[in-house]
Amino acid sequence: MELARALRILWQRRRLVALGVLVALIAALLSVFRVGLAPPSLESRTNVFATASTQILVDTPGSAFADLASDLDPLETRASVFSRFLTTPAAVALIAREAKIPFNAIEAQGPYDLNVPTFNQGPTAEQRSSQIIGEGALYRLRFENNPALPIISVFSQAPDRVEAERLADAAPTALHAYIDRLQDEQGTPASRRVEIRRLGRATGGVVNAGANIQIATFVFIAVLVGWCMLLIPAQTIARGWRETGGTTDRAAATGNGHNGRRPRPDDHRRSEPAPERVR
Repeated sequence: MELARALRILWQRRRLVALGVLVALIAALLSVFRVGLAPPSLESRTNVFATASTQILVDTPGSAFADLASDLDPLETRASVFSRFLTTPAAVALIAREAKIPFNAIEAQGPYDLNVPTFNQGPTAEQRSSQIIGEGALYRLRFENNPALPIISVFSQAPDRVEAERLADAAPTALHAYIDRLQDEQGTPASRRVEIRRLGRATGGVVNAGANIQIATFVFIAVLVGWCMLLIPAQTIARGWRETGGTTDRAAATGNGHNGRRPRPDDHRRSEPAPERVR
């Protein structure tokens, strides 16, 4: 019964309901897009993002992996040092240049000690500098190294898959170029050089591909339901006001002694007392 009454009220105010649908559509649009006025633009919010990953092998020119006599400990130490270097502003600037992404849009983190809880591992001064520069960034990098292997894992995040893969691939390329230039400047002999090898191209995918649709649908329904709930009490209050006004008018008419009936011309005659009969 109440549902039928509510639907009848909404049908009577269908023009306002149509306006509510328009308001809900605008709210849903603003929940997933950022609108710019000068100049006019429509930019998607970061509800949907993509991730990618690749790995870097710290090796020797002749590949220590193929030589049983080679000791991997120095390479593991180098991998640990390089993974921390990659989070510094200097390294992030090289990666940003290689990936063709603004430097201040990238945040770099890691690596973390596997034997210590993450919340106990505060970032170094250089790592914190990179985080401050990239706070609220659309692009993120995280580096991890295996203490038992000279391998650095690279994880990236970007608004789409192509950019995430390009950002992850830029890390080994930038590190390779930096180490080679440094060894050339120092004149490091070929037998003692460090070789940076990328273990395959980065692969990635989109995370929460349907997030924008879900968010827009939820906002649209919530706004429209809230709008309709405001219309029903408004109709009820207006009806109650009218009914209260009618009751007050009837009460006033009754208080005047006419019981709501208009007075007639001969009413004053009926109200006069009858003359006494003379004996």
